[in-house]
Amino acid sequence: MKILIGSLLLAAACAHVAPPSCDVAPAADHHQHLLSAEAAKLGGDPPLPAVAAPPEIARLLADRTAHWNDAKAIADLFTEDSIVYSTDHNWIRGRAAVSEYLGGRFARAYDVTPVMVQLDGNTGTLVGYFTRAGKPFGEVQMALRKGGDGVWRIAAESPVFPGPDSRSEYTAEQLIAKLDAAGIRRAAVLSTAYWFGSPFHPNVENELAKVRAENDWAAEQAARYPDRLIAFMSVNPLKDYALQELERCAKSGRFRGVKLHFGNSGVDVKNPQHVETVKQFFRAANRLRMPIVVHLWTLDRTYGREHAEIFLNQLLPEVPDVVVQIAHFAGGGPGYTDEALGVYADAIQKGDPRTKNLYFDIATVADEQSEATLKQFAARIRQVGVKRVLYGSDLGPPYARQEWMTFRTTVPLTDEEIRAIAENVAPYF
Repeated sequence: MKILIGSLLLAAACAHVAPPSCDVAPAADHHQHLLSAEAAKLGGDPPLPAVAAPPEIARLLADRTAHWNDAKAIADLFTEDSIVYSTDHNWIRGRAAVSEYLGGRFARAYDVTPVMVQLDGNTGTLVGYFTRAGKPFGEVQMALRKGGDGVWRIAAESPVFPGPDSRSEYTAEQLIAKLDAAGIRRAAVLSTAYWFGSPFHPNVENELAKVRAENDWAAEQAARYPDRLIAFMSVNPLKDYALQELERCAKSGRFRGVKLHFGNSGVDVKNPQHVETVKQFFRAANRLRMPIVVHLWTLDRTYGREHAEIFLNQLLPEVPDVVVQIAHFAGGGPGYTDEALGVYADAIQKGDPRTKNLYFDIATVADEQSEATLKQFAARIRQVGVKRVLYGSDLGPPYARQEWMTFRTTVPLTDEEIRAIAENVAPYF
């Protein structure tokens, strides 16, 4: 479940920190995807299970439902300085304007069904669905605040409609429209062909044919906008056809690099056999001069320092001549894994030659994060160096415009640092 504004709401409502004045748009989105109709059948996220809210929050949500079309009654459920992100991408500010907007927003009543509630002192965050008869039709994140009268109110709210997210074909034309809305000129389109070889999707008929078809479709889509989009092929590196597909795509001249997803491919870097297989793939990518975007995070609950050390010591040396872009700042998104990132950051600080061509994208890293985590994120950006940090937004929703707004308004960086990251463009462009 991905929420539109994420930690921006928490920062605005609870920390009262003014956003930076820098309003430059990124030059490139380094982490984007397209989906063919066939790939879309494998995508989509099932709704998360509901959780029981604390009694005072449950009452707040019940009052919201009971007064769904009564602006006067809704007003008391929001703080005086509350903000709401409207579906036409505008901020509604202040209790009066918020209640007027929400009081006439829907013709029929709806519930807010929470899937996560976190309270910390007088502030809190709620993530959930808008539901009717138990069926989700939208997603929402709320920042909550307890007033001096001891009553919890909504300080900020960010809706996403429709929801929960279901996947459908996503074409180059649709991506270009999202990039235009964000003021972004170029994007790296990362194929999702590895989905067809994922252990999460067993028994795919004609697996190799579908892997090839998805890679080719991504290349064809990107070729429709050659001055704006570049394509990366993808494959599960553990498959016996992986090297063959890498060679085929590289020699076609239609792909600028390769996307690997260790988590979705079932790669276990603590398994020596897996490491040896991926080493062979990396050697081939280096020989073919194919830059690599790699999602290192896996479902292993111990993912962290040990995994990063194996990648740094055993796999990264196999690709000394090409760019390696670690996705999601060495995490899985939303957020990142600091223990893993710290291994690369320390190596960079020490001038480790293996990190010469190492970059990090920040796709979804700032989403749904606490103020403390965002400060830590900013410190790590400075440690690895802003020149190595590449903007990316992932498939969405939220899309490029909202992702950039979340990043630039919540991560405590200077205007100069924000601008430098916006201007970064990976060498593979």
